[in-house]
Amino acid sequence: MKNNNSIQTKVAAILREIANEKCLAKAEILTQTSSPIHSLHLRDLALQPSDVTAIATCLKQADESNEQFIQSISFSYNPLLGDSGAIALANNLPKSISELGLVNCGINDLGGLEILRWIKNSPQLRMICMEQNNFSDQLKLEFKKFSSKEDQTLVIY
Repeated sequence: MKNNNSIQTKVAAILREIANEKCLAKAEILTQTSSPIHSLHLRDLALQPSDVTAIATCLKQADESNEQFIQSISFSYNPLLGDSGAIALANNLPKSISELGLVNCGINDLGGLEILRWIKNSPQLRMICMEQNNFSDQLKLEFKKFSSKEDQTLVIY
């Protein structure tokens, strides 16, 4: 397996394009880290769905070329992520992810259903935190059903 500095470089480039103060600071931290990272925490960066799509696509490409070492990722407190960002993540996050944070991301049932499908097909997932989103009682029940059957995965909704 290759080292994932290229992932750090690519994600940092995406954050630099966004160009808000928090993204620029996070990009600087990513580029200063010389060793491979296992966690990527992109909390509270005012990310848009298109930003999340670009980052998720980058992670998927790295995973497909066996460069992927990221096991924990958080997009929490990016309330503009919404359904389209959640769907992009569900379609692109690698199966190697063991922890995912999506707290207060403006996700409704449409995106929540896609995340539920993703977690059902993610054998490495051990924890997902999704509280403070806009899920219906019916979707919360579906998360509860999954969680009660799958004791290896902690689902916080």
